[in-house]
Amino acid sequence: MTAFPSPSDSANLARALAGLTRLRWVLLAIAILTLVALSQTGWQLPLPELGATLVLLASANLLLAHAPLTPLAALRAGLVADTLALSALVALTGGAANPIASLFLGPVLFAALLSPGWFAWGLSLAATAAYGALFYWHAPWPLLGGDAAYAFHLHLTGMWFTFALSALLIAIVVARLAHDLSEREAALARAREIQLRNEQLVALGVQAAGAAHALSTPLNTLTLLADELAAGHCHDAALSEDLALMQAQLASCRDALAALKRGGEPASEAAPLFPTLAERLAAWATLRPQVRLEQQLPCAPGPVVALDATFWPALYNLLDNAAEAGGGRVELATTLADTTLTLTIVNPSGRLSAEQLARAGLAELPTDKPAGLGIGVLLTHATLSRLGGRVRLINRPEGGVCAELTLPLAKDA
Repeated sequence: MTAFPSPSDSANLARALAGLTRLRWVLLAIAILTLVALSQTGWQLPLPELGATLVLLASANLLLAHAPLTPLAALRAGLVADTLALSALVALTGGAANPIASLFLGPVLFAALLSPGWFAWGLSLAATAAYGALFYWHAPWPLLGGDAAYAFHLHLTGMWFTFALSALLIAIVVARLAHDLSEREAALARAREIQLRNEQLVALGVQAAGAAHALSTPLNTLTLLADELAAGHCHDAALSEDLALMQAQLASCRDALAALKRGGEPASEAAPLFPTLAERLAAWATLRPQVRLEQQLPCAPGPVVALDATFWPALYNLLDNAAEAGGGRVELATTLADTTLTLTIVNPSGRLSAEQLARAGLAELPTDKPAGLGIGVLLTHATLSRLGGRVRLINRPEGGVCAELTLPLAKDA
């Protein structure tokens, strides 16, 4: 069986139509086997008429499976055919006295689930009218002899068979509905988590814009002071080195603010992957002179790709976290499998709690770093999700924390 969707969902309706088509074939096979078995007992059954009814229903089932109709129209036509065929079968085998008349509930049930509204009400009224008409227009009950007690026993047996078949159909339908509802609840929960994360990111964006506006003037002032100090102490080698580092850090802050004001960095041009990665890592290392970065990059240039500009801040967030929590030493390994880039960033010390691992990327992480804000992994997770990648945090058995970053690459021609 398949999901029971709203009438507007054509894809799910097509799957439901396919499920009903298969179910109809199963019921036709059961009906044929039942007629063959009863014909061997000497029952006075109108076998030609019953066989013609089943052949017509099978033909309609085959035709509707390949007819150029919308899934909803084919589904409705199939349920109407089921009702007509069941009316004919019951009329030929005793009318309303035949317990299989209870199977009129089947098409009505599927109509209510798959096509609620006027069609379900119309089919329900039609089935009720057909059942009522079978009290007056029907062939005689096919008794084997004239034993009334045997006829009553046969009626009870038929009621049991009808109940068993109806219970099976209802169990299948209800079980499938419960499964679909649980899946939709899980999807809604994931959507709520994503919406919450997006709202957090929007709030961070607003705060970042305000901070960029507020920091522009102090950064310009500090840059002027650093330039003046560098010019006035050019003969002091140790101080000049520190001032050069200060100027580089201030320039990096100005570039970051300028990119934020522009709405992000300009689109990256296609370039060989591993040289570009090495260049970016070297730029990060210059801003972290106290950190020892042990990197393992392939010697080959790799594919020519155009990496999204937002990827680099996401990578830098993980490197910053590893540097601040790893005691000044960070290990980075790079692998490329087909079109998937994997970066493994390890800080050899520290450990994340089970709560931190469970919440990583979904909310701000509690952190004991001196300057940690707890939002680096959140931003990285959101960025990589937008790019089709992911980030995973793992506690290593030998100690330390491993951040595994995967990113699908779009190769440039």
